[in-house]
Amino acid sequence: MNSRAVALGEARGDAWARSTAWRPYAYLLPLIVLLGVFTYWPLLQTFRFGFLRLNPGGPPEFVGLQNYAGVFAHNQFQDALRNSVVYVLGAIPLKVLLPIPIAFFIWTIGGRIAGFHKSVLFVPTLLSFVVVSVLWIWMLNPVAGFLASVLGLVGLGMPVLLSNADTAIYVILGVSAWKILGFNVLLYLAGLASIRRDLIEAMRVDGAGDWVIFRRLIVPLLSPTIFFVLISTVVFSIQQVFTPIDVMTQGGPANATTNLFYIAYQYTFESFNIGFASAAVTLLFLAIGALLVAKLALLERHVHYG
Repeated sequence: MNSRAVALGEARGDAWARSTAWRPYAYLLPLIVLLGVFTYWPLLQTFRFGFLRLNPGGPPEFVGLQNYAGVFAHNQFQDALRNSVVYVLGAIPLKVLLPIPIAFFIWTIGGRIAGFHKSVLFVPTLLSFVVVSVLWIWMLNPVAGFLASVLGLVGLGMPVLLSNADTAIYVILGVSAWKILGFNVLLYLAGLASIRRDLIEAMRVDGAGDWVIFRRLIVPLLSPTIFFVLISTVVFSIQQVFTPIDVMTQGGPANATTNLFYIAYQYTFESFNIGFASAAVTLLFLAIGALLVAKLALLERHVHYG
């Protein structure tokens, strides 16, 4: 009798599980629809437009790889590709590595003074990139800017940075890093919060110095956060400099600050060449995807979870 009751209960449980198996998919359905409509469908359309010449008032014309060949042959694309590499490589020390010792310092001191430092560092993150760009244009003005006034007090002149093709790209990179620095510091502080301080005290008892503790304990335990910050920096570094480029230099001087993201915008909204823009965006998507795959293959093995 008991075995029958158990079997009946199990059968009812299985029937209930089968009848409710669709519920998780129902919860996911709105997100899947939104991603499909606003992310994956535009991505597929962009890929398709890269093979077409869209004639105003006429049907689209299939041109094969002509848009891609034209983009590759354009001097602006070559400059944008080179600058994009500079933006990505330059973002790693400024946005990934520099926030680590800053976060470690704030985590070490603790107390109210740590809260003050976190607030000061996070203020630029709350500002829009437009406001930040306009602020730095004023500060770097060689005639009436803030830095020019400060340097003038000691008899020095302010160099022209934004109009110089050799320095403008590093100004854009620095402005973007200054804007994002506080956010990445908070990410690292969140990762440091999970590290037990008694482990540090145990290493100190064994005679380990600050550098050994940082290298042998902090960095390995913080590696998942470092990995996340690195991946997000690679993905978004080219996009994050778009507004500073548009507001501060418009890609100049002589294409010295443009990148792949910005020329796609110019092809679309200035030249109205949708085919070139779609080809450029597709190339950007493939380049970032290949870079991410390479980083995942090479770096994830060095991440210590748990």
